[in-house]
Amino acid sequence: MGHGRKKKRTHAVPTQEEFDDIPKTLVVRSGTVGRSVAALVSDMRQVMQPHTAVKLRERASNKIKDYVAVSNHLGLSHMLLFSQTETGTNLRISRFPRGPTLYMRVEKYALTKDCLRLQKTPHTSAAEFLTPPLIILNNFAGENKGREFKLMTTMLQN
Repeated sequence: MGHGRKKKRTHAVPTQEEFDDIPKTLVVRSGTVGRSVAALVSDMRQVMQPHTAVKLRERASNKIKDYVAVSNHLGLSHMLLFSQTETGTNLRISRFPRGPTLYMRVEKYALTKDCLRLQKTPHTSAAEFLTPPLIILNNFAGENKGREFKLMTTMLQN
């Protein structure tokens, strides 16, 4: 029997320099949050795979300063921080080590378990999370939206 061809392009292992340039994220929650926000954090960790800590165990005593202190040792470039107040759920996207921080309010969200429950034949595969997520920002900032949208676009692109 013949041997199959060896894939050379898409299955190449990145070099150390290429691996250092890949953005690595940390998805955490801050303060006391409900079960639905905790599930949202775990869903975001799944989406941000393979370059995020999926099985991160948080303590109530952890502060943002602790995450910033270990970010350089772990080679992290971004942190997504979810918090919950009386008015709603908030998301902070920050860039390490000293980059800008974007503050956003989460208006609506759907959890993975809710989406799977609505499907007639739910299908999930571990292979879906082997590639990093792709973000498309075509005409996101627009022309007359202001400096905030330009900052947000450059932050999300890099």
